[in-house]
Amino acid sequence: MVWLQTGLIAGFLSLGLLWLVGRLSPTPRQATMPAPPSGVATFLFSDDEMFDHDAGALPAGADKAVYWPDLRDWLAPRFDELPATLTDLAPMATIQLRSRLAGDTGRLKLACTKHGIRVTLTDPPHACPAERHEMLVAKTRMDEATDAFERAPHPIWKTARTGEVLWRNAASTAAFDPAEHSDALAGGTPDDASATRLSITSEGSARSRWYEISQTDDCLGTLYHATDITKIVNAERMQKDFVQTLTKTFAYLTIGLAVFDKSRKLALFNPSLVDLTSLGADFLSGKPDLMAFFDKLRDRRVMPEPRSYASWRTQISEVIGAAEGGLYQETWSLPNDVTYRVTGRPHPDGAVAFLFEDISAEVMLARRFRSQVDLRQAALDSLPEAVIVIGPNSVLAFCNSSAIDLLGVDPDTSFADMSVPDLMDACARALPSPTVWREVEEQLRSRRQDVPLRKSVELTPGHSLCYRVEVLPGGARMLILRSRTEIAHAVATRVAAS
Repeated sequence: MVWLQTGLIAGFLSLGLLWLVGRLSPTPRQATMPAPPSGVATFLFSDDEMFDHDAGALPAGADKAVYWPDLRDWLAPRFDELPATLTDLAPMATIQLRSRLAGDTGRLKLACTKHGIRVTLTDPPHACPAERHEMLVAKTRMDEATDAFERAPHPIWKTARTGEVLWRNAASTAAFDPAEHSDALAGGTPDDASATRLSITSEGSARSRWYEISQTDDCLGTLYHATDITKIVNAERMQKDFVQTLTKTFAYLTIGLAVFDKSRKLALFNPSLVDLTSLGADFLSGKPDLMAFFDKLRDRRVMPEPRSYASWRTQISEVIGAAEGGLYQETWSLPNDVTYRVTGRPHPDGAVAFLFEDISAEVMLARRFRSQVDLRQAALDSLPEAVIVIGPNSVLAFCNSSAIDLLGVDPDTSFADMSVPDLMDACARALPSPTVWREVEEQLRSRRQDVPLRKSVELTPGHSLCYRVEVLPGGARMLILRSRTEIAHAVATRVAAS
């Protein structure tokens, strides 16, 4: 009996303890208030966190705690000027808002009380304003989505599983009838990365319009999006034609061309590159990279052998870098008297081009010309007379060593050109005779093709000067001076006699 009484007492104590804990514990989030008057939905907030409501409908995903930003976004489609946070409301303040939708009777009231902030939604004569608000928001969003599809600038349509067109937007109606091209679209797969291209030729138009069609399947059918790519297709065709034209043009060039794309792979070459570098067409068609290309040139001895192979990669990297900056140009002297001029030039989109030009003939011609010039100069230097050639511009072109010794000037060591007056001043200082040099200057300046000037004059007793002005082709003149004394003449006579 004692045990029974003890058990009953323990049970009553447990029930009392549970009742007391229930009374003292905090109110659960989103608890439901007693049934409110019909047509009112109330939300109670402490700061920005909701702790009670009787709405019957809440924002999507509100199975956990609801905060004011969530409710604010839920109410925003109907009500403007909602505060960003409820903590900014003044004590005991009230805000009354009306729906901005035409014909909508919804009202929203925000009241700051001593127990928190009360948000009240009314929508007479509807008994469940929160549920009606949810319906209106869904309808508004559906109308916005429908209007967005209808106003889209590119064609959009949807078909059933059977292929029947369920609906289409205005752009699709204006562009083409999807039902007429169902066979062309049947091969596409949903969410395929490579969309289907479709060519449409309108009646009375000779030009076709190109569309890129992408499709997405759902449980009801297939949704299609078409994008007008006519300009892209035309640009691709023009680019292809341009590349073909360039290829045909490059095929007749005697300069070897190698174009590498931004990934440094050989993208374009011409037949002259094969002839100049001895690289096989099969190797070049394999699109080798820049390093492999230059390595092959080195193996074929088509470029100068580097002093150190260890620094070979560094040297090639410097060549590539200089070509990218448009600063690379070198002359490669190869065995068998072959000389190439190699130029690197940057191209758009990070590409780089190398030009290989055989200048062996030019180099040999320049060497031959230089040899002839040296031979001519040596012949003039061997003459005892001073020979001075004046160009058609009345500027000294060149002279021999005898003229340099006689006049004490060397025009090759001066940056400035020596004109006729400068030459006459030098002659007057070395061989004083004003009358002679005035006559010589007049003859040098004269453009007439008359009888050349050939005279001899005695400057001082025992010192004579022979001077001649000869007319050369192209308006040039040649001045020849021979200065000798009687002693020098007697010595020369004895040497010749012996």
